[in-house]
Amino acid sequence: MYFRKATEADPGRDTFFLYLGITYHEGDKLQNAEEAYTRGLTLNGGDRDRLLLNRGNLRTARSDYDGASSDYTQLVDAGVPLSSSALLNRANLELNRSSFDSAVDDYSRYLVMEPDSPQRETIEKLIGLLGARLASDAELAALAADQARLEEERRLAEEALRAEEEARRAALMAEVLQSLSDSGEDTTSISAGSEDIREDFEDSALED
Repeated sequence: MYFRKATEADPGRDTFFLYLGITYHEGDKLQNAEEAYTRGLTLNGGDRDRLLLNRGNLRTARSDYDGASSDYTQLVDAGVPLSSSALLNRANLELNRSSFDSAVDDYSRYLVMEPDSPQRETIEKLIGLLGARLASDAELAALAADQARLEEERRLAEEALRAEEEARRAALMAEVLQSLSDSGEDTTSISAGSEDIREDFEDSALED
């Protein structure tokens, strides 16, 4: 491979690593491509921005979203000519990750940076759709909160009702027990009275 030999002959030129990475990338040798881009980045040469953007794109393709976002963010923060491309790619990445707030922010910033972008109409429609989605999500979240509040109120009401029923049951049981206790005392009293009458009768018989 030409560019591999070129990197061996002149390992200090990041351009060779850039094109070696592109060659691997196009050949679907993604691990080799990332290694080539990363090696080129260590040289801090004139193709650093392109190496960073390509590695970010490669990492996105490999679902390494955190790594890709880091690469894009470095370009965006640096304010280099490729910043707008990195910003658009980061917006697409955030959309794929369902980070809709971040995606809307990045798409909006991109349109400010590139007001004449041929993709403007499509991006504006996408921003509108995402805005509606976010509003809908907010409404659903509010509805879920209301439902949770109502469920909690229902649970508390049921607990209060159970406590009231338990108190009523306890009071009724106490009343029944007291009634039985009073009934027992009456029976004892009558029995004692009968014994007194019997004893009086026996005494009278003896006297006769």
